Amino acid sequence: MVPFRLTHNMVDGFGVSGYEGPFRRSCEIVTRILRLNEATLMTVLEAFLYDPAVDMVVRKTKKSVSILKAPDNPKDVLDGIRAKIQGLFPGEGVPLSVEGQVQELIRKAVAPENLCKM
Repeated sequence: MVPFRLTHNMVDGFGVSGYEGPFRRSCEIVTRILRLNEATLMTVLEAFLYDPAVDMVVRKTKKSVSILKAPDNPKDVLDGIRAKIQGLFPGEGVPLSVEGQVQELIRKAVAPENLCKM
C-alpha cells in the first residue's frame, strides 16, 4: 500500500520541518546516488538470478509453506526494481525527475487512505 511507513508519529519526530526538511533532501540524495549507480546495483542483484543457493531456498519454501503464493518471476522482480530506480511508476511511460519521484513516494507514504489499508 505504501512505499514506506510515514505515519503522523514519524513525521512529528522530524521536528518542525516535518518531511519537507532534511528527510526530503536525504531521500533526493539517496535516489540520485541509486540512479547514478544503477548498473552496479543491478549487476549485484542479477547475481541472485543465477545463484543455486537462492533457488534451493525458494524450492524449500514452496514445499514447506502452503499458505504462501508462488514467488514472482525473479526477472520480473528485477525489472520492477530497475523501473523504480529509473523513476518509472506503473502505467507511466516517462520517468519522473528525482525530485518528482521523491514527492510521489512521500505523497503515497503519508496518504491516509493508504495508511488505513495497512
